[in-house]
Amino acid sequence: MLSVPMLGPKGDDLDAIRYGLFLVSLLASIFYLGRAGESWYPLMPYLKAVPVGLLAVLVLISIPLNSPLGLLLLAALVLSTAGDVFLALEDDKKWFVPGLGSFLCAHVAYAAIFALVMTRFPMQAELWRFAVIGVAVLLAVGLFVGLKGQMGELAGPVGVYMAVILVMVSGALLVPATTPWIAAGALLFMGSDALIAVARFGTPFGGIHHIIWASYYVGQFLLMVGILRG
Repeated sequence: MLSVPMLGPKGDDLDAIRYGLFLVSLLASIFYLGRAGESWYPLMPYLKAVPVGLLAVLVLISIPLNSPLGLLLLAALVLSTAGDVFLALEDDKKWFVPGLGSFLCAHVAYAAIFALVMTRFPMQAELWRFAVIGVAVLLAVGLFVGLKGQMGELAGPVGVYMAVILVMVSGALLVPATTPWIAAGALLFMGSDALIAVARFGTPFGGIHHIIWASYYVGQFLLMVGILRG
């Protein structure tokens, strides 16, 4: 979409920094993955902010600052980093709604990227794309109905969030010139959110927090790559 190389070379003096940012982001993500699901510890919010936060810095030094698509991608990653921090604070119940709001705004930013592209080019209309969207809607609605009884007063905000992420996923699948990176990234992001709902309102299973983090980070990375490379 932006036709910007993921890491380089861009012919400037920042290529080494781009590779360094990506490497540190990946290593920080792996480190955090190793501690996923542990009891809260004081460094958790800081460690959780690093992986996607560094992807945001990578985008910042790679995009033209007059590019609406690039700025929306940067906003999505910054908002996601804020959501990571909110959900890693000690009183996670207190900060759940701010975290939900941050990620909701991140999904709006991703959806806006896809909507902007669709105003310029016709959307992809293959039948399989609509089939995948249909399956995603059915699974999301089924999960929401199954967990609604445990959500209490959060049922409304969670329902709005679910609707927004379905719009984002639909855009990722229908956007012109979409790539497997974008579609896979959006679906992984949605899958991560679904498992967060299971962990918080349902019956979590062993290793769920590791799957949540791995699918989330890989999903964000794939979305970033797909949008930058187009």
